[in-house]
Amino acid sequence: MQYYRGAFGGSVSIDYMKKYSPLTLIIITLNVVVFIISNILGLHRNIILFGGMLPIDIIVQTNEYWRFLTSMFIHNSFMHIAFNMVILYHAGAFFEQKNGSKSFIKFYIFSGLFVSLCSGLLVNGLSIGASGAIFALLGYILYFEFKARSRGIPTNSMIIPLVVINVIFTFIIPQISTVGHLSGLIIGYLVPWWQDNKKRRLS
Repeated sequence: MQYYRGAFGGSVSIDYMKKYSPLTLIIITLNVVVFIISNILGLHRNIILFGGMLPIDIIVQTNEYWRFLTSMFIHNSFMHIAFNMVILYHAGAFFEQKNGSKSFIKFYIFSGLFVSLCSGLLVNGLSIGASGAIFALLGYILYFEFKARSRGIPTNSMIIPLVVINVIFTFIIPQISTVGHLSGLIIGYLVPWWQDNKKRRLS
């Protein structure tokens, strides 16, 4: 089985990922299938309007709570989904191979739902995309990068420059959801920080 190192560690060989990070591949496939089929059938705009995250008061009034989840699998353009899926390919492989598939899917879904909630509370408009959950993965990886560096352990990870570049893009490109990206990054960083502090208190 060939091993190709990902941008953050772990292997991004398809054969390796099929065995050790299958859910990452499944989530990528779901996102791509939704995008392709909705465009082929001419339903892309309708899918966005039906499944995108709306302000929370509208969702409460209409009982359209599915939007918390469906918004995570809808993308606006080819560049939008391509960029997100490339990062998910590397970040998901690292997380799932490090923590297992069960931990990965729990982290991905719940962080994505949290980001949807933040968007619903703070964004006055429609929000879509997997970037909230993906930024949570980046925040998680960033925490362990800083932890490794504090101990003098080299990682050869691309996480710091990637996060810096993406945060800059988040603020300078109007179409990007500042709330979605930053809330994802923060919750992703705080989860392992909280887990580590809990372990120290119990030890």
